[in-house]
Amino acid sequence: MTTVVFIETNFSGLDAILYCKSKGYKSVLVSDSHERFKKWFPKSCMYKLDQVDQLIQVGNSNDISEVKQALQDNLDRVDAVLTFAEIRTEMTARLARDLELRGPDPESIRIAQDKYCFREVLSEKGADDVGCIKVDTAEQLAAAKNDIAYPCFIKPVQGHSSIGAVVCRGVDDMEALAGKLSGIDEDWISKAFVVEDYLQGKLVSVEILTLGEGVHQVVGIADRDLINDCVEVGASFPLQNPLAEQIEKKACAALDAIGYHHGPSHVEMMITEAGPHLVEINTRVGGSGHSIMQDLATGRSIVGDCVELCLGNLDAGERLYEHRKGAAWKCLVSSESGVLEALPTEEEIAELPGVEHVWLHKGAGEKIEAASSNYHWILQVMCSGKYQAQAKKNADNAIGRAAELTRIRKA
Repeated sequence: MTTVVFIETNFSGLDAILYCKSKGYKSVLVSDSHERFKKWFPKSCMYKLDQVDQLIQVGNSNDISEVKQALQDNLDRVDAVLTFAEIRTEMTARLARDLELRGPDPESIRIAQDKYCFREVLSEKGADDVGCIKVDTAEQLAAAKNDIAYPCFIKPVQGHSSIGAVVCRGVDDMEALAGKLSGIDEDWISKAFVVEDYLQGKLVSVEILTLGEGVHQVVGIADRDLINDCVEVGASFPLQNPLAEQIEKKACAALDAIGYHHGPSHVEMMITEAGPHLVEINTRVGGSGHSIMQDLATGRSIVGDCVELCLGNLDAGERLYEHRKGAAWKCLVSSESGVLEALPTEEEIAELPGVEHVWLHKGAGEKIEAASSNYHWILQVMCSGKYQAQAKKNADNAIGRAAELTRIRKA
């Protein structure tokens, strides 16, 4: 039986487990923390984890020696190894290389995940040019406050889920901001930060599957809904933009610049008055329901294609993606901390026009925080429509109705 190994997973990767079951592949999940999944995923989606054929528990899923030994001890064969979790993409690439399986160059992922190195490489290769500096600790931000051009964008050199990503408007705000950033204690968030030129414009993401060196299948472009300049609360797909060709070419050139020749990517770009600039490259499928949005719009499983790519079953010459309709997701968040006293049921929102899925990230009685990362979503909807704009309107309306039915007691 074909055996597909997943190293940890994100929200999108849950559907890859179901895909394997539909194809008759044996799915194996290697993980060091079931609690992480409870924190990341809505309760209603946790059943998908139970569909995995075999769970291998390890002490540290980022320890390649331990993971290799665990696979050797528990499996007779491994046909593919991949991950949808940002925190394990580099290690999984190294593991695939060591096992002589298909996968991306680990160095390309290391570059993408090091936000400062990423900027340097893009500049050296002529793929983009955004100024930035690196500081080793949050405390150094305060010390360097008079040497920084404002406004600026600050984010961890290594990070995920918008944690620690903030805009600093001026020197007077830096000391308090540095103190807040120094208190971050999350898995896989670095203590070092990069301070970048502030890019003002519209954030989009380019969804791509790369089948070989320079062989990129562009799934499409998604818009991004933000609050506080950096916390993502929604997206819609496929976005029609007059600069679409330029955006797609720049995204693919950036992948070539870092040497990324195999696998999915979620390339974030800011469309400024001067044109598109790279924000970051995530060498994985977009999470938080992003892959489901693409599936609805194209009628094709992007996570399934990732599995088949690693198994060597995709034809590089075949056009994989056509846009059939629009899709969008959006989240309900709070601008203030408090306690959730009431919120709608999934059924109440599911009956609204265009709603395909509803996910509750929080429950009545839970404490919530003012939204500063993806961990602070309360409720999420996934909607479809004849076109992208209609899907986006359906998502906006559904979240508007959810907000009317939600009651929060301020802390």
